[in-house]
Amino acid sequence: MKRILAILLAGVLIVAAIFQRNNNPDTAVFALGKQAGPETKELRYRVYLFGLLPIGRVVFEREKEEIYSGAKVYYLRATAGTSDFISKIFRARAALDSYVDAQNFNPVFFRQKLSLPGKPDALKEAYYDQKKGVMSISGVQRQILPNTQDPLSVIFNIRRMDFSYSRGLELNLNTNQKNYIMKGAAQPGEIVSHKKIYRTAVLTADIRRRDKNPYHKSSISALLLREYGNTPVLIKVFAGGFLIIAKLIEAK
Repeated sequence: MKRILAILLAGVLIVAAIFQRNNNPDTAVFALGKQAGPETKELRYRVYLFGLLPIGRVVFEREKEEIYSGAKVYYLRATAGTSDFISKIFRARAALDSYVDAQNFNPVFFRQKLSLPGKPDALKEAYYDQKKGVMSISGVQRQILPNTQDPLSVIFNIRRMDFSYSRGLELNLNTNQKNYIMKGAAQPGEIVSHKKIYRTAVLTADIRRRDKNPYHKSSISALLLREYGNTPVLIKVFAGGFLIIAKLIEAK
């Protein structure tokens, strides 16, 4: 019995240590402070299920100025895939692209491509007419709210906000059918990593459908480094009973 208890205790301590390591922003802050610079083109994150199991990776590319339909836009791109460990059992990839109006930072086009083994790629494209308040998917128009965002443009806008003081946050979201709202607040602060002080903001928000459907809710929190353009170094998402943690591991 004592041996079983000792094994269980050791297991609990190991799990707690892994969770603490994955949930500790210190290494992410140090990596960003050491690696990031004016020429940084990518931010790489490792994704953990329940803060323990490394299930995937996400790469955010730096925005690029382009011309879309005769207007200046920012082109945003992110890619994601299963981790090497999970890929031995199941492999999945996703690519997100967004074209954001350079004047008002609202998306004009969003594309999502999902690749799963044994299935044709699932492609979704959304065209936004922010002036008319409509979004078109596969030729079907749907009503949207003013300044509606997609997932990439949300991050793009958050990284341009001033979090030197406490402030509320409210954004409209839609990439499919229903209108969602992201509502929360950001609290400025500081963090010490390797004897250096970094200015931060802790953003917490809930995401839910505008029709208040109780089955479509999630929450998110993110630690942002303000002197690096509000770069997220640790992101936590709780949705559908699952906790997902994304931690910055490299800036290059």
